[in-house]
Amino acid sequence: MTGLAALAITLAMAPGLRAPDLPMPPIEVLVGTPPPASLDAATWMLYSVDEEAEIWSRDPDQQRPPASVTKVMTALLVLEEGDLRALEVISAAADSTPIGYPGQPQVVAGEQWNVGELLDLLVVKSANDVATALAEHVSGSEDAFVEQMNERARELGMTSTTFRNPHGLDATGHLSTARDLITLGRAAIDNPRLVASSRIRFFTLQPPGRPLMELDNTNKLVGTFPGVYGLKTGDTASAGLVLLSYLDSGRGRFLGVVMGSTDHLAATRELLAYALTTLGPADYLLAPIAGTELAGTLPEWLAPRLAGAGRLPDGAQALTPARSTPGGLAIVSAYRDLLPELLGGAP
Repeated sequence: MTGLAALAITLAMAPGLRAPDLPMPPIEVLVGTPPPASLDAATWMLYSVDEEAEIWSRDPDQQRPPASVTKVMTALLVLEEGDLRALEVISAAADSTPIGYPGQPQVVAGEQWNVGELLDLLVVKSANDVATALAEHVSGSEDAFVEQMNERARELGMTSTTFRNPHGLDATGHLSTARDLITLGRAAIDNPRLVASSRIRFFTLQPPGRPLMELDNTNKLVGTFPGVYGLKTGDTASAGLVLLSYLDSGRGRFLGVVMGSTDHLAATRELLAYALTTLGPADYLLAPIAGTELAGTLPEWLAPRLAGAGRLPDGAQALTPARSTPGGLAIVSAYRDLLPELLGGAP
């Protein structure tokens, strides 16, 4: 509360005095947090999983190549339709799939791999040849698997997404949006095994007849930004840098995506740092403004937050019983002792 607002209330309560007409303090003052900075990305979206609400976005329906974030759909279908205990023989088609970056670990035609290990290699190291191998494991061929990818996208409500391959390499018409990738993320975090893979910071694999592979996550926020549980990085010439992230923090659970960035890690750090300043007491206090005439006074960046916060429950559901609060009874007793004095009566 500002000093002017406090003065107005004091005067209004004093007998015989009339409160002066004072302007309402700017809503930004009541929020207590500055507006978010613009991100280094062509499009982005921040979503509250707990409130099922968009919190902040820029052009979230702009279609762009999703790059290797495509592999979240591939992993989801493997977990829904495949057998992680099975062995998969690497085909020549998988072996010939182009790599995504220098030094990317590769599988070799004729090798037998456990499907569960291939899944981790796919999610953690973004292996394109592994995406092809897993597509063949689930559907028999890459083309048949892509049909399943698009069918699953339609089931999830990803209305602006078309997949052309299981790995995300640039291809004509291989497009998605920030909003659709958030939808994909919502499905992904409901699968504990997928989240577990995306949380791996470092692991080792021992391919048959080959040296030990020591592998770290392409998502450098895992293990460095508290609460980040993945999900997937992406990088191609057409897409730029892309990152779909999942944050589970004391403030709540959030999904964020940045597309078309030149530094997806920095942009995502800013996005998630902003998430941690949202949906606090001030947002819930001001939430009833959303949808009223006062909403026109809100800055553009604040309106989605208040709409996402919604209203606090009514009645007893909004209160914490005094007995459940540490020291609650002592606090109640202290206030009871003070009450007669405050009311001007004898103690």
